[in-house]
Amino acid sequence: MKKIHFAWYVCIGCALLLFCTSGLTVNAFTIYQPYILRQGGLTNAQSSILITIRSLFSFLGMLLTGWYYRKLSLRIGMLLSGLTVALSFFVYGVARSYSVYVLAAAISGMGYGFGTMIPVAIMLEHWFLKERTLAIGICSAVTGLSTLGIPSLLTACIEDFGLAASFLGEGAVVVALTLISYLLVRDRPSDMRVQPFGYGESVEQAEEKRHESGLKRADWILIVPMLLLLGGFTSVGYSHLTVHLNALGYQPTVTALGITVSGIAIMAGKTGYGFIADRIGNYRTNWVFGIILLAGLSLCCGMGARVSLMFVAMCAYGLGLGLTTVGLTAWVGDWSREDQYDDNTRRFQLGYSGGALMFSALPGILADHAGGSYIPAYFFFLLSAVAVIGITQWIYYRHAHPKRNR
Repeated sequence: MKKIHFAWYVCIGCALLLFCTSGLTVNAFTIYQPYILRQGGLTNAQSSILITIRSLFSFLGMLLTGWYYRKLSLRIGMLLSGLTVALSFFVYGVARSYSVYVLAAAISGMGYGFGTMIPVAIMLEHWFLKERTLAIGICSAVTGLSTLGIPSLLTACIEDFGLAASFLGEGAVVVALTLISYLLVRDRPSDMRVQPFGYGESVEQAEEKRHESGLKRADWILIVPMLLLLGGFTSVGYSHLTVHLNALGYQPTVTALGITVSGIAIMAGKTGYGFIADRIGNYRTNWVFGIILLAGLSLCCGMGARVSLMFVAMCAYGLGLGLTTVGLTAWVGDWSREDQYDDNTRRFQLGYSGGALMFSALPGILADHAGGSYIPAYFFFLLSAVAVIGITQWIYYRHAHPKRNR
């Protein structure tokens, strides 16, 4: 039997961390909000402010990742980020006042900010010469597991054991998964006295993927607005799907099923993008997933109350988001010199997060001026996606290695 390369254990460890810092902290946390509102005596505004505080502190954490990981190794820094997330769940568990809820939200935001795709992408860059984009896709897709089964499990725990016990129990689970992640990951292959995965068989291919001159100042004039728009239609657009479907008149059960379909499609899209890109290149894969994404957003604008079209829209939109999540990380590797990669990874993730903050209120504002309809917002997201795909492919055309643009 062929021995499994240690790089894949590192991939599993990174995936476990992202499941905790992103999946449980952001995706699955919505399950707690109605219970916090009722049992914590919070107003709707106070509940929304908790999410805003988490987002602000996660953005701050991303801003500090350069300093943070220079002071600590990747492995230690990722360990502390997971434990910080666990601490936030413990603080939520003992919270009896709004100020403590605010503290918990701030702590969770910092844990998420330090434990995002930034350190994971850098670590996988060290470990994979071959199948790197697939490894990134697997790690990214695992966060979607938090939307499948976990919400039902959390609801059952809250109903049976109470809100505080559920928070404390989830904190304990995060500690356990973080420790397992720590045992699996290593900063570099040299720490285990091995070579990166694919060494010897794909070194030449890996060198071809690396852009020789790197990104220049003129490129950032296009990249910055591209990242902001991308954060808008990816994060904000997806988070408003439920209210969009409700506004179109879908029954709650149909809406929930549609969101589940989109979650499955997102996991498939993330893994699929990585698998395909490692075989035909990111430039060509961008066209494939870009067309799927545009089809999904177009249907979000024009599906009306037709259930069959809604499911097609959710599937296409979810699959297409593989472009904007895994693709985002893959583009950094194609466009950056080796000495630029770490800093550019942070900049790209910051731009994405900044876009999510910038456009977070836009759908609601547009809906208020459109009689409660979210179609104008999704039309804006569609135009944003067209711009992002156009800018991305233009940068590839200008800067990627000639062999990748034939």
